[in-house]
Amino acid sequence: MIELLLAIIPPALLVILLLYFSPGADDHGHLPSSDIPSQRAIWYIGSASFFMNPSQFLIDSMKRANNSIFSFRIFDSTVVVLRGVTGRNAFFSKGLDFMAGYRLLGSNIYKYTDFHPYGSSDENMASVIATCTRPDVLERLLPLMVEDALQTFEMWGNHGAKNISKSLDEIVFTLAARMTMCREFSEDPKKIRALISIFKRLEDGSDHNALIVPWFPTPARFGRILAGVQLHRMISAVILSRKDRREDDPLQTMIDKGLSPTKTTVLLATMLFAAIGNTGNVITYLLLHLEANPKWKVLVENEARQLYKDSHTFGRDDGKPLFSMNSIETQMPLFDVCISETLRMLFKGPFIRRSVEDMFVDQKHIPRGTYVMFPTADLHDNAAFYSTPQEFNPENFSAGAIQERRRHGTTFVGWGAGRHMCAGKRAAQMLMKVIVILLLSQFDIQIVTDGGEPARRVPEQVENQLFKVCPPKQAVTLRYEVRRQ
Repeated sequence: MIELLLAIIPPALLVILLLYFSPGADDHGHLPSSDIPSQRAIWYIGSASFFMNPSQFLIDSMKRANNSIFSFRIFDSTVVVLRGVTGRNAFFSKGLDFMAGYRLLGSNIYKYTDFHPYGSSDENMASVIATCTRPDVLERLLPLMVEDALQTFEMWGNHGAKNISKSLDEIVFTLAARMTMCREFSEDPKKIRALISIFKRLEDGSDHNALIVPWFPTPARFGRILAGVQLHRMISAVILSRKDRREDDPLQTMIDKGLSPTKTTVLLATMLFAAIGNTGNVITYLLLHLEANPKWKVLVENEARQLYKDSHTFGRDDGKPLFSMNSIETQMPLFDVCISETLRMLFKGPFIRRSVEDMFVDQKHIPRGTYVMFPTADLHDNAAFYSTPQEFNPENFSAGAIQERRRHGTTFVGWGAGRHMCAGKRAAQMLMKVIVILLLSQFDIQIVTDGGEPARRVPEQVENQLFKVCPPKQAVTLRYEVRRQ
């Protein structure tokens, strides 16, 4: 056996070295006539270190490029990383394909949606999102989501301790299923747990190895396939049950459009991924920042509890709160500045798009069909826009501070910018506010570390995904006790 390995390994290493230094892996990838510097590429794979740790690869590449524009290659596709103010202006003002980049690199369901090389192919998605986020739809969903969250919190009991990320994920899944899928899922705890398991397996089976060798069978790959089949069967069963009845939800919208069960499954899964992808971890980090900044914790707690109290003044006959979209959108200014500051500190990774026409940035030509990235850290960590960018300071989003930054153009992209503002912003804010209002109104909470001490410092994120807010590296626990009203 040892002799066989010794016979195989040297030739394999030689092949790798030849590929790495071969002329075919030129320093300009698919931009041979451009003066845009490129990271070294390996034949077929492209920039191999990108697949090992994409976040670290981009950090190292940006340092080597000295904060200037550069490119790298992923398979036969070139990605140009735009930098600074001129890069920002080009990225958020040009005609770029929003979804194409996420299909190239996204670890989720994006890779299985329809794809046209040089344009948007998401008319059905846009139509369904528009339907789900209409003001009248959100107003109708709000009391149902409040009911869902209250039922979940009631199951927690009077006191206890929970893993903060896992406990919030269950609530987020429940409310997001109500908002983006159908009642049959959101009102069935077993189906919610099944959805959580399905989406974990879809994500686990879509790592960088799946991009490099998509044909190679692994347990995670099989798990992803089985998860997709399970989700398809669950949704198909609901569609069949509606043969002689109707509901008013996103699933019914797709049924009315005549979409196939397969297309419906993909669209619903994509919407749910968008709704849950960052929400639970954003709320986790909001609570962590509040725990580390007691002044702001008290202010947000008082604001949430006052709104909860006011909701009973003209509440329902059963004594449960009656919120309106107007109240949660206009009576939580402290929450709004805290969530914006949390997003600023969390979102440091890149956005990615695909050019649908030739571009010129800093007099450098970027051909049609090239993928372009912009690192949000160029804005969110910029001391010219935020005097202490590494510190949690919600005053960064006071009316005066926002007005002062307007002279610099776009400086905050927590909800997108330019042509691609987050279509689900209003719905996402509603979901987060419902959870935070009810959590802080029902319980006295404290976030503690493994040692049981209050979390006075916010732990770093796990950094293994480009387009997702990841959970903390350090385990944190939510301690809670029912408040005496």
